[in-house]
Amino acid sequence: MPLRSLFDHLRIAALLDAIIPPRRSDTIVRGLSEESLARLAASVRRAADAEFAYLLPYRDPGVRALVWELKYRRNPRAAALGGAVCAEEMLGIASEALSRPVVIPVPMHKARRRGRGHNQTETLCASALGRSKGSLAYAPHALERVRRTPPQQGLPRTKRLKNVQGSMHAPAPEIVRGKICIVVDDVATTGATLREARRALRAAGAGAVYCIALAG
Repeated sequence: MPLRSLFDHLRIAALLDAIIPPRRSDTIVRGLSEESLARLAASVRRAADAEFAYLLPYRDPGVRALVWELKYRRNPRAAALGGAVCAEEMLGIASEALSRPVVIPVPMHKARRRGRGHNQTETLCASALGRSKGSLAYAPHALERVRRTPPQQGLPRTKRLKNVQGSMHAPAPEIVRGKICIVVDDVATTGATLREARRALRAAGAGAVYCIALAG
């Protein structure tokens, strides 16, 4: 961006902020960078299951703000930063694969999607795929929610596991049969949603199924 255009952009942004003060979570996300998130990612202890990865620590206030802005506000900066983190993990999987992996967002029930207006995992995947340089395929409809479940947030672990059991299926098995799949979620705690997604994909004949969550 030319220097004058940059100054104009900053001046307009400052004016808008003066008229409509930004949300606190938005302000926090503006202060994040790919470098700061990379440092946080390096501090995360990997799950014992090699096919599961929780990329950022959800306990960190900046990460919580990032997830909030992505989930509820479809914040473009949050999507770009989250996509960069996910892309790094996806490309690592692709580099060791013999065929092009298929990226699959965790699906949202159609009723919930109507209420929210978007599926944040699709937004996250779209951002990550923009950095993949063609080394990843995308199948946004490979998984489907067949049962509307209560939100996982706030449920105890045992209820989270039961809440999502049998809630997903692969409507077109030929999309995933024999393929390496990468399932993407925005946040995971018990991993129940990702395990349900893996179960449904394996039932459809998928090969290796990697599950990644932006935060956990």
